[in-house]
Amino acid sequence: MQISVIMPCYQMARFLPDAVGSVLRQSRAVAEILVIDSGSDDGTAGVVHALAADGAPVRLIEDERRGPGPARNRGLAQARGDIIAFLDGDDLYPAGKLDAQIARLDAGPHVDMVSGFVTYFDRLDRDALAPASDSRTETLFHVHLGACLYRRAVFDRIGGFSDSLMYSEDVDLLLRVREACVPFTILRRVTLYYRRHGDSMMTQPDPRKEGDFRRAVAMSLARRRARGRADQDMPPFEAYLEPAP
Repeated sequence: MQISVIMPCYQMARFLPDAVGSVLRQSRAVAEILVIDSGSDDGTAGVVHALAADGAPVRLIEDERRGPGPARNRGLAQARGDIIAFLDGDDLYPAGKLDAQIARLDAGPHVDMVSGFVTYFDRLDRDALAPASDSRTETLFHVHLGACLYRRAVFDRIGGFSDSLMYSEDVDLLLRVREACVPFTILRRVTLYYRRHGDSMMTQPDPRKEGDFRRAVAMSLARRRARGRADQDMPPFEAYLEPAP
């Protein structure tokens, strides 16, 4: 299996070495890390070139600032791996993430997507690449692409990300995964460290956030109505949680 990690970035030069470092410290090597830089002017391109010069399997893809969905689609179009992972430039992978998720894919060939829990944090231990002991943390299951691992066939089946959504493109994708009955499971372990900080796109006030979420849900309902399945409830997320040991 070859793993491609798709990493959209905008003004994340100061966080990018941590994100890439968290991928490189995985015991499961990745084939490539595709950094899609959406017009940053903070030195992101220079950081990528420096990481590549140090031997990291990173490749810079320059793009216009069109939002995270189109940036991820650029990455998908150029990714060579048969396993697809995502990581935002300010987040990190916990140690052992890829091994655990690949092992689950190997254990059940019928499983096409593996997710997990997310730990939100605000202070990083740079040596451990993990939340610091004095960080405020919260761990739960939520819709985060970085917590997931996908077989490439998932995107061949349902398509990429919506170009019409600035926000909730991840919600739209997961709704399409569930509508298409793509088999997936949720591990009972943390598979993403999500960094909370003031410059995050999700912390900025923007009325499009709520509007795009509503649009993602409305598009799902419209698709289900078109298929005569509008009244069919999708299973709750608990139904996808791996059995307790």
